[in-house]
Amino acid sequence: MHTLTCRNVVRKMGDDFTLGPINLEIPAGTITAVIGNNGAGKTTLFQALSGDYPGKGETNILGHNIHSVEAKAAFSYVPQTFPEVLPFRLQQLRDLHAAHDDSWQDDRFQAFVHEFKLPLRKRINKLSVGMQRKTVLALQLSRDTSLLLLDEPFAGLDMEGQTQLEKMLLHKMEEDPNCSIVFATHIADEVGRLADYIVMMKDGKTREPMEKDSLAQQFKRIWLAKSVTGVEEAPGIQKVSIEGALPQILTNDAEATEKWLAARDAQIMKRESLSLHESLPLLLRDEETNGV
Repeated sequence: MHTLTCRNVVRKMGDDFTLGPINLEIPAGTITAVIGNNGAGKTTLFQALSGDYPGKGETNILGHNIHSVEAKAAFSYVPQTFPEVLPFRLQQLRDLHAAHDDSWQDDRFQAFVHEFKLPLRKRINKLSVGMQRKTVLALQLSRDTSLLLLDEPFAGLDMEGQTQLEKMLLHKMEEDPNCSIVFATHIADEVGRLADYIVMMKDGKTREPMEKDSLAQQFKRIWLAKSVTGVEEAPGIQKVSIEGALPQILTNDAEATEKWLAARDAQIMKRESLSLHESLPLLLRDEETNGV
């Protein structure tokens, strides 16, 4: 079962940038991190997924077209910026949701207000950037929806707020095992702590979702007993260096690299999976070199 599906979604943003075509499926019960370098199109993707911009193709949420009433009621969206809410007070927005939004969970909202220490009667544009984001998060997470679209949700939050939000998102997944969360981020730690899948973006296009845990199998540091002629040309090789007396290689395809080494009777002394801090930049660099 897929919570979100996109078929040939294209959004043209002026003369300089085109999103898509995007073909994407987000399974129910998963958390997906969307990553990419600045200008890759992450925010434009989230705007398109939420139905903000017209264009070609089709986006469905739980089988309903994104522009239908059923789809709108099934997802919550926290954009990177939210100028439309800034003139209001949180109490006003709460009252609006409570009166007109069937998905509204007021007990959940009151818990978020308490957790984030949010002022109800102060205009949102008078709050700090971090408190503004907490306000919008509280409003959207208080809706009982099956899909959360979060564009850089941790940006601007203090350390306590980041921890609180992480706990809230994980609690949401425990509470509703069929819920899906899609979030954009630049931070490897956020990917490591939350994501099941990773979607790469480059030049307005996405790559098929990959399992986060598969990166630990693909990206490795390998120490050899001695230098191997031609190792720089082995499949997957990213870097060759010497650490002490042992040659060291970085690979983005450990299986293929080790098969190449075995065919040359090379002795592996040690192997180690790369952290996401190391593997994600290499992955992004490969996308820049090879394209999505």
